[in-house]
Amino acid sequence: MPFRFRLLATLGAAGLLWVGFLPGWGWVAWCAAIPFLWALDGQRGRRGLALGALFGVTFFALEFSSLVSLWPFVGPMVYLVCTALALLGGLFFAAFGLVAGRWSHPFVWVGAWVLMEALRAAGPLGFTFGSLPAAMAGGPFVPAAATGGPWLLSLGMVWTTSCVARGVRDRRWWWAAPLGPVILFAMAQVPAGTPEVGSVTVALVQPNIAKIDQLDPRNLPVQVQVYQDLLGAVPSGVELVVAPENALPWLLEEPPYMKLFEDTAQRTGARVVVGTGVFEEGEVFNTILVLSPTGEVEGSYAKTRLVPFGERVPWRDFWTRIGLASLIDPYLPFDQSPGEAIRPVGPLGILVCFESTFPGVARELVRQGAQVLITPTNDAWFGRTRILWEHYAWGSLRAAETGRSFVQVGQTGISGVWDRRGRELDRLPPWTQGIGIFDVPLHTGLTPYVRAGDGPVLGLAGLLLIVGVTTQRPRPGRGRGGQLRTTRGRM
Repeated sequence: MPFRFRLLATLGAAGLLWVGFLPGWGWVAWCAAIPFLWALDGQRGRRGLALGALFGVTFFALEFSSLVSLWPFVGPMVYLVCTALALLGGLFFAAFGLVAGRWSHPFVWVGAWVLMEALRAAGPLGFTFGSLPAAMAGGPFVPAAATGGPWLLSLGMVWTTSCVARGVRDRRWWWAAPLGPVILFAMAQVPAGTPEVGSVTVALVQPNIAKIDQLDPRNLPVQVQVYQDLLGAVPSGVELVVAPENALPWLLEEPPYMKLFEDTAQRTGARVVVGTGVFEEGEVFNTILVLSPTGEVEGSYAKTRLVPFGERVPWRDFWTRIGLASLIDPYLPFDQSPGEAIRPVGPLGILVCFESTFPGVARELVRQGAQVLITPTNDAWFGRTRILWEHYAWGSLRAAETGRSFVQVGQTGISGVWDRRGRELDRLPPWTQGIGIFDVPLHTGLTPYVRAGDGPVLGLAGLLLIVGVTTQRPRPGRGRGGQLRTTRGRM
């Protein structure tokens, strides 16, 4: 088949996969990569590398196109950021293409894809956006994450995709394709082992203040009035009030603004969760405060996993030495500091914004006794773009993995609640101003995934990769110029 057709199939597959992350379109992700794997089949060396890079760069360029909403804050720099993220994602898929083209076997495709997604989430530049589990949010397979975590969902989906792609050449693989959804659905029926121990009535405060307005100090009196009106509408009987990350930027340490939330705690007799910046010994911490029913600070949590090049510049000294400080410093003149440790505040497991996209943070909070997960966020940076949904969708995964209800509240949304099986209970309409009152179940106990972590699934992925590489048989193929040659692959 002409290579140009393989290029077109790869481009089409990248677009289809991006569609699979739109709300209600998750089913597309089950088949989106079929043309890509079909195009990769038997493409060794530079061709496999090129197809993988093309798929990755195209997909992540679409995935991070939402960041163009940052133009009012960083100007043309946003295009550099989008390009860098697309290239970084493309590197992972280039490596995948090199392996998957050389050893074209479903076992290799499944193992390499799952390991690639897990590796992409690791390290100081790790990110999970664009990973397959998010496409399953709220669906019937998500509860299986209680047993094997997010990468188990990836494994099931890629198994089906790989079997269908190989079925184009060997129809016997079509019979294996249904094993992916069948096994995930069966595992989703297994009880999570996290009994309900009560519930808490939660009021989510969604001020709907656009980011550009929030950052303008001239609008501060208007913002204060918005919070006064919303907090004043919180009824008695509510047990927990949750406001967004950075509710009033960097100002809650000043008494007039903190008093808004202290008075709410005292009037309602509820605990109040609110985000602010905390300055200590020359360092800045993105912090969530928990106020007692008497209005005093009874606990806090400082964000431990900071957004690279958003809250902190990894390896800043290196960029300075090679002369890029003048490019970076105007947009991020100082680094925020990470919190000392991941720990709950009483029964509240707090994940600040970006942290909710990583399974390890939620898992550690639950290990330490969290009975409910709460994510205050400030996604107003991203306007009305699709990435708000994907961030909210990760809450479904964190809930199912840990057997805990998951609550998210944002400046402009999406604010809502997922139950312990990853099903959405309710939400506030995004980009509206209001208070949402929800009855949120509390749970104890540990799921198998919280106990075991990612090791078993990643071990299985590695085993599939090794078996696929070592058990292929040679098959005839044609090299350049039409001469018969031998390639490796399973018939």
